[in-house]
Amino acid sequence: MTSRTGPGRLIFAGLALIAAVALVAAGGQEQVDEDKQVADGEPDVVLELTAEGREFYIAGEDEENPDLTVAQGDVVQVKLEITGGFHDWVVDEFDVATEQMSAGNTDTIQFVADESGEFEYYCSVGTHRQEGMYGTLIVE
Repeated sequence: MTSRTGPGRLIFAGLALIAAVALVAAGGQEQVDEDKQVADGEPDVVLELTAEGREFYIAGEDEENPDLTVAQGDVVQVKLEITGGFHDWVVDEFDVATEQMSAGNTDTIQFVADESGEFEYYCSVGTHRQEGMYGTLIVE
């Protein structure tokens, strides 16, 4: 057997070392997956929502499908509790969605609101969206 120790192998080893150092250096800091807009770390905003019938509610409030307002750049955490029926919570532009769940279940998702504007959130189960189960996420 012959050993390969050319410059290509050294470059590869160097790149591997740089990647390992970067992973260690990033430990404990917020990590963001740019493709899925999923963020780890402490959220800037926590939205506690419930879903029942064909409506979303902010937990403890009566307004149906309320406008949800956050600041651009916020790490947003959404806690969805299903209090009746079978639902989820989706925002296409940020590529985020909770699990589809039945009553008594809760799911939490987190994402970076990195684009300003008004975005529709909705339930993707069956025809719930068409039946009015949607609202507006406002990113200022």
